[in-house]
Amino acid sequence: VRHMTSIVNTAVTAMVASLQSGTPVAPLVARVRLRPVAQASALAVVVRPLNSQVTEAALAPGYPVSWTSAIAVECYARSGTTTAPDVAVDALLEATYARLMADPSLGGAVLALQPQEVAYDFDADGDQTTCATLVFSVRHKTAGTTFS
Repeated sequence: VRHMTSIVNTAVTAMVASLQSGTPVAPLVARVRLRPVAQASALAVVVRPLNSQVTEAALAPGYPVSWTSAIAVECYARSGTTTAPDVAVDALLEATYARLMADPSLGGAVLALQPQEVAYDFDADGDQTTCATLVFSVRHKTAGTTFS
C-alpha cells in the first residue's frame, strides 16, 4: 500500500517549512503543540489545522474534488512590563504573514492561501504571553476517492 499524505497534512507541512526557511520567523516554529510554549521561548509560531470543507464535487460519481481548509497560525510573544502585549507580538505577526503571503501556493503544495482573520488572546498562559492567531483559508484539489 502506497502511503498518501492528506491535503491538510501537506498544507501544514508546507506552511511550517516556509516559516522555518532561510531565517526562521521565530526560534520555535512547530505544528500542533499540545502544551504551552516553553518558558525559555520568548517568541514562537505554531501551525494547526482547524477544519476542511468540500467546495466542489465531481458530477459523476460525486466524489469531492476541491476542498477549503482553515489553518491557524499562532504567533506567541512573551512581553515584559515595559512592552504592551499587543506591541510585543506585532513584529512576529507581521513577519509570519509576510512570509506566508510571499508564495500563496506554498511552492505548489496548495492552490492558494488566503488570509481570513487575526484573533488575539492576551495572557494566553498566565506568563504575559500574547497569542495572535492568523487564520488562513487554504484551497486544495483532490483526486477521486482520496483525501490526498
